[in-house]
Amino acid sequence: MDKNFKQKLKDLMSRDGFYIALFLCLCVVVTVGTFSYKKFSAQNQANKIQETSEDDSYNTDDNNEVANANNQIPNAERVENSVTNEESKNNNKEDKQQNKDSNKSTVVSTNNSVNFVVPLNGVESRNYTYPKPVQVGENVFRTIKGVNLEAKIGTEVKAAADGVVDLVENSGVEEGIVVEIKHANGLKTRYGNLDENTSVKQGDKVTANQVIGKVGDTAKVYSSDVFGEFLNLQVINANGEQVNPESYFTFSK
Repeated sequence: MDKNFKQKLKDLMSRDGFYIALFLCLCVVVTVGTFSYKKFSAQNQANKIQETSEDDSYNTDDNNEVANANNQIPNAERVENSVTNEESKNNNKEDKQQNKDSNKSTVVSTNNSVNFVVPLNGVESRNYTYPKPVQVGENVFRTIKGVNLEAKIGTEVKAAADGVVDLVENSGVEEGIVVEIKHANGLKTRYGNLDENTSVKQGDKVTANQVIGKVGDTAKVYSSDVFGEFLNLQVINANGEQVNPESYFTFSK
């Protein structure tokens, strides 16, 4: 019986030995693979934990930097606001000072009044009507500036006050030869219908009662039959607007 068993075993080993060896090899491979996988999984898990810890550390540092930056921003804004407020105070002081200086200048200009004298001896032949149209001929109406003072051609015309000659020109048939004088308070006096030979030129300084020209006949649009011989006198304010000369002169009627 022992011999039969040994023979059968020998036959089995001879016949199935290859498969047994293959099975054993597979078992070894599986065992080694399982061990290696577990070791790799453990190592991978450890690496993940370490990376997570490092990320948390980085996030903590970043959050601290952000917090520090946020804490610095209000400080910077406070500094900037402080500088802005200081500049605003200084600007307000400068504006107030400028307003004071401007008010002082305005007061000086207002108080610096000019006394006008009538530029020639003559009655007021046409009073102030501007801008209301005036009849200058048959069915002809015009707006005439200033007033007219009756005076013979060749009568001397004098400056109404101290000033500087601002203009000397031939304005055409409407006013003829004109001299315009600018005075200290911003007012201007304008003398029209003068003779072509004026006694002053633009830029000349003149004094009150200084002769600037003579009455002429250069305002051709106005008929001597209607207006006679005259000097046209105008007053212009600092804004360039016509004002009534009767507010500054006392004319003979």
